[in-house]
Amino acid sequence: MSKPSLSVIPLVLFAACGGGTSMPEANDPANVPFGTTAIVVVVNPTINNVNARSVAAPGPSRAGVTVTTDDKVTATTDASGIAVLAPVTAGMRTITMSGSGATGSVPVMIANGALLELAVSTDATHAQLMVQVDYKTDQAVQVSPAMTNAEVNNALKVSDRVVFFAGGHYTGDIDFSGSRVTLFGEGALGGKVFLEGNLKVSGSDSRIRGTHITGNLTIPASGVGISFSRVDGTVTSMGSDGTLLANALCGTATVTGSGTVAVGNTGIAPITGCP
Repeated sequence: MSKPSLSVIPLVLFAACGGGTSMPEANDPANVPFGTTAIVVVVNPTINNVNARSVAAPGPSRAGVTVTTDDKVTATTDASGIAVLAPVTAGMRTITMSGSGATGSVPVMIANGALLELAVSTDATHAQLMVQVDYKTDQAVQVSPAMTNAEVNNALKVSDRVVFFAGGHYTGDIDFSGSRVTLFGEGALGGKVFLEGNLKVSGSDSRIRGTHITGNLTIPASGVGISFSRVDGTVTSMGSDGTLLANALCGTATVTGSGTVAVGNTGIAPITGCP
């Protein structure tokens, strides 16, 4: 049997796998197929106590807010305030909030095949961007659970790429040593992504989304974004200008990096407990 190999794959193939549709399932941001031009909006998330940058205060409503783009893609937020807009037309987009005591709009720019994640503050008078997380999509490679831990780590050593993790369990410690690297999990290729080990992000401006880390997460690098992920172990974030958006951090979290934005994360005060 031939050994699994790492390959560079055109982005359109990711969007085409797993059922022939580019539409996400309901409002689960982890189900946005990779390669779909999409915007994930989190309305009025709570500001965590460890937040170290000035952000707009959230409004009172999360559920039942209608979110619409100027190219007529619409979704209604769930109880967590999440709405998934996909597929949207690339370019300059205006996102409008309405209903449930919310109003106003925010402008964003999105490239073809890209993904934006936005936290938006909105009330009865206006809307304002709280934080934006974007993802590079110019080069992508795929890894699978059949690969060795060394092969997976080698994929994360190369800077300026997206590493798409197919669903399944990955055993062993992982180090992001490349800069501007994205670990994109839980896409249309199927299943949830479990990293059964410790994860260290030593390359700056990297991203992790849609991933369940059973061990500890350590972030010494600056400019790192973590979103829609779960960490069972401890989180230690020392790097500056990081972003923590809508994660479940179930162990002790220590965030000391200057300029960190932290909103909508369970397990960090004032949102206690872990789902």
